[in-house]
Amino acid sequence: MINVSERSGAARERQAFTLVELLVVIAIIGILVALLLPAVQSAREAARRMQCSNNLKQLGIALHSYHGVYNRFPLGASQSDQQWSQITNDHHGSFLIGLLPFFEQQTIHDACDFTTDTAYNSVMPGGQKVHEVWLAALLCPSDEKKYLDGNPLYHSSPNSTKGQKWATSNYGASMGNQAFGACPFGGNQFGNGLSYHGHDTTGTQISGVFSHIAWGAAIQDIRDGTSNTIAIGEIRPKCSWHARDGWMHINSLWFATTCPINYQNCEGEPGYNASCAAPNAWSCDMGFKSQHSGGAQFVLCDGSVHFLSQNIDYTTYQKLGDRRDGIPIGAF
Repeated sequence: MINVSERSGAARERQAFTLVELLVVIAIIGILVALLLPAVQSAREAARRMQCSNNLKQLGIALHSYHGVYNRFPLGASQSDQQWSQITNDHHGSFLIGLLPFFEQQTIHDACDFTTDTAYNSVMPGGQKVHEVWLAALLCPSDEKKYLDGNPLYHSSPNSTKGQKWATSNYGASMGNQAFGACPFGGNQFGNGLSYHGHDTTGTQISGVFSHIAWGAAIQDIRDGTSNTIAIGEIRPKCSWHARDGWMHINSLWFATTCPINYQNCEGEPGYNASCAAPNAWSCDMGFKSQHSGGAQFVLCDGSVHFLSQNIDYTTYQKLGDRRDGIPIGAF
């Protein structure tokens, strides 16, 4: 006859795992995690990309709201000269300053001082510099949020941003297929972007819809059609000396389609090409790029958002950048 203690002991023995069984279970869990992790990461990136797309959509709406009031898009940058390294009352910031009230940032706009160098001297009611303020609507969650050390090109100038906190943007205005020096990508492919680096206040020598300085296109200037012309695209501030100066600066967001999408000019990253990196090749320093795999997102002049492959035909991409090349684009 088996007593109670013997039965309970046998039960305990039957419930225990052997070392081999435990190792098998751990191995199975490891395999499942390895299989699920890429799916989880992919889902997270899809969500980040969607948020980024929504940000661009809001900027597209803001462009049209601005145009409805002023009958043109905002100035590429609010200054009529090229004295980037000097403080002047003619300097009133990037194209995003004008758009602020149109993407629910009226409070930030109200804090901007337009009687002085707006980006350097504007202060929030609590005393914080406006250029230190991060705006979620200007950040793609796929990229890092980090104060950078300003534009190295002007670290020795009187109004250097070195060591200061300038909040950046992941979205830059498009000058289209604008003329640049050095590197294989010189621009001005259709003869419409003759002004070197977009230094034109008339728009006559600007390929796209924004100038490097005080000019922005009206709808009637976009002869190829608003659904065929890029207005704004994704950028990576880490990979652009100028964009490190932040979303407010006059000399920060003058980007162009001249360089291919996601061209690798980011020092320290795989595929880095020093021949097309700053300070010798501004076309790629001011080229559109993202942390999304395979391409970047753009808002066209009609407000629609599109993901463009980094393998897009180069000429097709330049036609999308140019507002008046007059050449049919086809599928993209």
